[in-house]
Amino acid sequence: MKANLHLHSRYSDGSIWPEEIAREAAEQGLFLVALTDHDSMGGAIRFRSECARLGIEAIIACEIDVSEPEIDYKSEILAYFPLARSPGDCPTTSALLARVLDDRRERLEYYLYWARTIFRRKDLGFSEILADRLAAEPYALGGSADSAPSAPSEPCDVEMLSWSKVDLFLFLKGRGVIDSTITYKRFKREWFGPGRFPKYRMSKPSVADCVQAIHADSGFAVIPHFGHLWNDDPQAMGVQAELVRSKLEHFRARGVDGLEMYWYSGRRKTEEINRIAAEAAQPLGYFLTYGSDCHGPGTDKYTLDKFSGEFLGFPGKKREKTHDTEH
Repeated sequence: MKANLHLHSRYSDGSIWPEEIAREAAEQGLFLVALTDHDSMGGAIRFRSECARLGIEAIIACEIDVSEPEIDYKSEILAYFPLARSPGDCPTTSALLARVLDDRRERLEYYLYWARTIFRRKDLGFSEILADRLAAEPYALGGSADSAPSAPSEPCDVEMLSWSKVDLFLFLKGRGVIDSTITYKRFKREWFGPGRFPKYRMSKPSVADCVQAIHADSGFAVIPHFGHLWNDDPQAMGVQAELVRSKLEHFRARGVDGLEMYWYSGRRKTEEINRIAAEAAQPLGYFLTYGSDCHGPGTDKYTLDKFSGEFLGFPGKKREKTHDTEH
């Protein structure tokens, strides 16, 4: 089944809304997809509804930020809930995400306070950044399902928006207070590295706590973009084969179920990294997923047409219940 299970929308750091991602997925001939916004399932129902209209199967999912100091892992875990019809069917994970979303908003407001102080601009507040974030949302523009072809089935729940440093970057750039040609990577280096913005330390769950919540909701936990731990360098992974296995054993011991086959910005690199990762993971009992980490048009991760895979389904009875028709 041709699948891409790693997609982002404007509910986190993607550039387009859930319905638009669904339509682009349909154009790519995908049969199974998942919207995996950072620490939020806010767009899941809208995405699933549009996918159903287009004849695509969509899984309730998200990507959860975690911190695992023991192995120097500051990244994410993908969470998939193939039995769920809505985030309401995932109460334990939803409760975890609610705490993280509150922290994300508090961090944003902290940075906005310092932005107003540094740039001496009173118009750098939460109401302004929210208005900018919703600018492309049909309901925010007074649209409706009848008047706007891209209108969602329900308006955006602003409490479910996941705020990141990317939002701050785009907001400051759009308001003309930082150089319009600056890249996000340079912005992070210049404004967070030297400490122009005072540090805000978010509280992130451990891998074990994250997995425990996912499993409590009958979900599956998957490691994303594993090659990032070696800076997407297949040669480094090959040389450090024991470390590759050691890290995978660490995740497996904490209950992680699967490993993502990922798009690493080039076909040859992608094939080699995924081969190394899969060969190390499968003897440990991992199943494999496929994801391109698409963030939409205008981003450096507009990868929907770059990568997908023949997904064999989720292990056990859950797979049978989820994929009861062959495409």
